[in-house]
Amino acid sequence: MRIEAADPYPWPYDGDLDPRRLALVVAGAQAAFAGRSVGAGAVARTLAAVAAAVARAGGLVVHLRHASATRRPSGLPPPPGGAGWALATHPAPGDLVVDAAGLDGFFGSGLDAALRARGADTLVLAGFGAEAAVSSTLRGANDRGYECLTLADAAAPFDPATGARSLHTVTMSGGIFGAVAPAAALLAALPDPVPVEVLP
Repeated sequence: MRIEAADPYPWPYDGDLDPRRLALVVAGAQAAFAGRSVGAGAVARTLAAVAAAVARAGGLVVHLRHASATRRPSGLPPPPGGAGWALATHPAPGDLVVDAAGLDGFFGSGLDAALRARGADTLVLAGFGAEAAVSSTLRGANDRGYECLTLADAAAPFDPATGARSLHTVTMSGGIFGAVAPAAALLAALPDPVPVEVLP
């Protein structure tokens, strides 16, 4: 089972979309990123539908908070409850909330260990700050050998032009950072598919 509509190749590359190996990684999940992102409301609704479907299929949902969103030094995470630290997403029971020390969700965090403990090596990237937190986390995942899909309509950019360029870089050289697809394509490929009509 794979997503034929993904660009530039059917995803995942091995044709094995196994929900037990799947994790939705919501980067920039805090208010400091969502508040600066274009189309954040629509993306939040899409993320809720995707997160529910991934969890229902047996996958993992991870919400990332980034210390650099508060404009403090990236190595100094803000205290819980501090400005910019509140989540803009709504974790469900069983979801993970991971705190990172920078834009890359793997930097100074337990994200890699948590994913490997679950056997999750197939990642769906989405969230707020498409050209910042989402892109940086995607590149960190790629460097660590994860097979990645970025959801084009579930990654809200700070600026539409830079967001579009960031998505384009994913598909260069035959998919140097993985593939890109709309959320509806992922939902249709998961067990117990969600009707496209539920998306905004």
